[in-house]
Amino acid sequence: MANIRIIYNNVADLASSITATSTASGFSTDNLKTNQKTLVHRNTGTTGVTYTITWSSNQIINSIALPATNLVSGATIKIILYDVNNNKVEETSNLSACTGKSIVLQNGNTTSTYTDFIFGGATKTSVWLTTTYTNIRKMDIILVNGTSTIDCSRIICGKYWESSQQVERGITLGSNDASEVIITRSGNIYIDRRPITESMNFNLNYINETSRKELLSIFRTWGLSGFMYICVFPNNSNPEITQAYSIYGRNQSNSLEYAVNGFYNTSLDIIGW
Repeated sequence: MANIRIIYNNVADLASSITATSTASGFSTDNLKTNQKTLVHRNTGTTGVTYTITWSSNQIINSIALPATNLVSGATIKIILYDVNNNKVEETSNLSACTGKSIVLQNGNTTSTYTDFIFGGATKTSVWLTTTYTNIRKMDIILVNGTSTIDCSRIICGKYWESSQQVERGITLGSNDASEVIITRSGNIYIDRRPITESMNFNLNYINETSRKELLSIFRTWGLSGFMYICVFPNNSNPEITQAYSIYGRNQSNSLEYAVNGFYNTSLDIIGW
């Protein structure tokens, strides 16, 4: 079983272009390169959308993630990778994108749009390839969502880091609600509804020297401001577990402890976007 994986160097942001087979007015593909959760790309129609990302130099890719979408159970994702000569080097099948994910919003809806993303209404999907490709110049991401348009806030791809050890038991997941509740002297309740963000905290103990070196490099360069996509259970047999224990956010704990000869401990405290 795979250990925790982290995509920290998002090469989608280095793309010379990101295009879509259809784009609704006011929902540019430029939005896919920002960390603003409610700035999204939206397609037209209900047949799905294909994103094509191209680069002017070779990229290393073995993982793709969409951290905020409105994909529903039954939606599919397919990845095609091309080399410098425009030859296909990888073509996945139509993979289940959000199997097992069920959302019920405060208004009773079970499907969402980008306006619901800040209130916990986004779904996530990721694809972890078995081969690491070093000469990628183009990638197609093919999404099908059934009967609705697709809102997608971000594209993440690149080479993932995988720890030599899995995280310790006791992972803490949180939903941090910034809403304010005011109770008047007469007992009336007024609620100022504000965003809900995810959090994840866990310990990563007894990692080896190789993992220490790369993780310390991530701490030094990404720090508090750098966004990372973290998946604790990338190939769990329960897809809802994979989604629940995935987060896109910033690490607030950037320290590493020397435990015993050749092994190191750390903890990660991730605040979602």
